[in-house]
Amino acid sequence: MDPLSTAVDRSLALATLVEAAWERSEVSTDATSSAAARLCVLALDHGRSLRMLLLLVPPSAIALLRPQFEALVRAVWARHAARESDLTRLMAPLTLESQQAARKLPGVADMLAALEVSGPKGAAALLGRARARLWDGLNSYVHGGIHPINRGESGYPAQLLTDLLKNSNAFTILTLIVLAEISADAGVLEVMAVLHEEFGDVLPELEPF
Repeated sequence: MDPLSTAVDRSLALATLVEAAWERSEVSTDATSSAAARLCVLALDHGRSLRMLLLLVPPSAIALLRPQFEALVRAVWARHAARESDLTRLMAPLTLESQQAARKLPGVADMLAALEVSGPKGAAALLGRARARLWDGLNSYVHGGIHPINRGESGYPAQLLTDLLKNSNAFTILTLIVLAEISADAGVLEVMAVLHEEFGDVLPELEPF
């Protein structure tokens, strides 16, 4: 098996353990926890789809890293920095009116600014560094820009796809930090530490919040 396929298989094993930790934890029922939990599930879904597509349709897989990241940022924001009116807009039943109201929700830059003020120490800086490294390239894939057009002709280097996979795995791991905050499972962070050690070959160097 080639190294990239091996990395995908290792990533699938990592995600399976993360999702198992999530499923066996009981999440608090308050509004901030409920919103954060739904967003974390969405982030995990995007990560799962990315892994499924990476070897088959690389440009679509790469594009999914942005919504995975945004769902993670919004989960942390919902937990620590969202106003009650924001949560009401976010969690409202889907109608034409609620869709329009949701347009008033902050974007990534504004959420990071809010986390800088009221989020966990270092969270905004960590997520901001990830955004700075990845944003331009991911936007190119989401909006049909120069990156996917060029790679469609020249091909996708294995190292590029491996690095993408590692970043996605890091976002998957970071959802466990949110889970530790919104559940009563004191062992979640211990699980994270074990997974980081066991799957270090398919993770970048993670920084603590």
